[in-house]
Amino acid sequence: MALFVTLGELTLNAAAAGLLGWTTWTAFQSRERPSAEPFVSLLAVLTLWAVLAFGSAFPGVSSHGVLSGSLSLGQFGTALIIPGIWIVYALSYTGRGTGLTWKRIALFAGIVIPVLLSGLVIATGPSETAIERMLASLIGWELIYVFILYVYATYLLIDFGSSHPRISNTHIAVLVGGVSAPYLLSLIGNNTSLTSSSTTGLLLSGVLLAVAVRRYPVMTGFPKADYVARTRVVETLQEPIFVLDWDNHILDVNKTAAEVFDSSATKMIGEPIRSVIDDLEQTNFPEGTTGTVALQTSKGRRQFQFSVSAVTESPADDEDNPIARTLLFRDVTDQQTREQRLTVLNRILRHNVRNDLDVVLAYADHINDEEIQSGIQDSTADLLELSKKARKAEEVMTASTNPPETVDLTAIAETVVDQFKTDDNPGIISLDCPDKVSITSHRTVIQQTLTELVDNAITHTTTDSPHVKISIQTDGNETAEIAVKDNGPGLPKREQEILVTGTETQLKHGQGIGLWFVNWAVSQLGGDLQFEQNDPEGSRVTIRLYDTAT
Repeated sequence: MALFVTLGELTLNAAAAGLLGWTTWTAFQSRERPSAEPFVSLLAVLTLWAVLAFGSAFPGVSSHGVLSGSLSLGQFGTALIIPGIWIVYALSYTGRGTGLTWKRIALFAGIVIPVLLSGLVIATGPSETAIERMLASLIGWELIYVFILYVYATYLLIDFGSSHPRISNTHIAVLVGGVSAPYLLSLIGNNTSLTSSSTTGLLLSGVLLAVAVRRYPVMTGFPKADYVARTRVVETLQEPIFVLDWDNHILDVNKTAAEVFDSSATKMIGEPIRSVIDDLEQTNFPEGTTGTVALQTSKGRRQFQFSVSAVTESPADDEDNPIARTLLFRDVTDQQTREQRLTVLNRILRHNVRNDLDVVLAYADHINDEEIQSGIQDSTADLLELSKKARKAEEVMTASTNPPETVDLTAIAETVVDQFKTDDNPGIISLDCPDKVSITSHRTVIQQTLTELVDNAITHTTTDSPHVKISIQTDGNETAEIAVKDNGPGLPKREQEILVTGTETQLKHGQGIGLWFVNWAVSQLGGDLQFEQNDPEGSRVTIRLYDTAT
């Protein structure tokens, strides 16, 4: 019978050591995660405990006093170390960090000092009775202290889990149960020694922690991100942010605000916002306010867009009673300058250049040399057409900022087809689409985009009989797909690459603005644009639109 008991205990200990070892190795594979290091250390020490327990269960070990004592002392030591690692893991997982502070050094000193004193007592060699009394006292203090550490770490995890949406009660219960099992089952078995009667507890610990590793985010960084990310994001944000009370006094600022307005957080906090930043005398900051203001900064006078948001104590707070406000400034000087340059250049292109080209055409009529006259007229006509397209592009871009409406893609496509069915156009324009395809979007933008694609296909064809086909289909999921196919030479690779990268250079640029316009228009519509080779020849341009009302 004793042999069967020994074999059973060996089997259980081997199973516990194997399961904990496998769990440790599995967790080690994700060692790059923020909370992995203390968690893997926790599993490794539990595995060591199981291995020592397995060694203690071998027949004949108990008769070797030194070996048996060493194994028992090793189990006792691992049992004392685990609560210390447990609290390091809890601090890391709840986002409090694992850096050493004086308080934490003092906290962990409570574990180390009794061990050092025990060694000192033994080394000084007093009577055996004095040693036993001293060790009993020190060990008693050690057990109480590590129990306090264990309870505190468990409290941190339970408290964190109760407030975090991604951490369930089951998650915390499995995690705490996995660490507690060897201790609890030893005590439930009416044996206060942590070096025996822990076989079942270690096996249960292996099962629970294996489940935790496989099923729950026990090593992920999101708790740390939740705890510190908001602070880090605000602090590293490139826009100045001020937190104001209801008297417009500064409660807090980020680093960027201090740099932009050439001051320091210490000097700013507590001061009225208008005394820290000039030119805000006429600006009010009620919740929800937005606007543009010119402010003096460390880099000169700059234009800023600002917005005011309410700060509530928690998401459940009444939004009508916030505790503070945030004031965010975004430097838009460069953006406004670019917009002004584009406006001026567009005005020059639309009016000055076009008017001058009309004059050139008028003078060209008086040139007797037909070849020169024809060259001037053709080039001038091309430039006028370019100016016209630029003007239409501006009109369409403006239209895309208006509220969307319900449009029928089939009706729009029919209008475009009719537009090109004239005596001057030798091409064949066909349409393949359902009777009606409704989507919430911008009619003018879609129509002009289709017009540009069809015109581009006809203009650049190399055949005497160009064939352009418009097809429309919907997947019934608030999305529609418009394809324009032709039998021309296809879109050159160079043009495709430029449109994909979205940039032009002096050495690498497109031949016009037509396809750029299509690219911009589809982007404004929130759709996808794809260029492909048509079968057997030509090109296929596909526009995928999403219903903006969904």
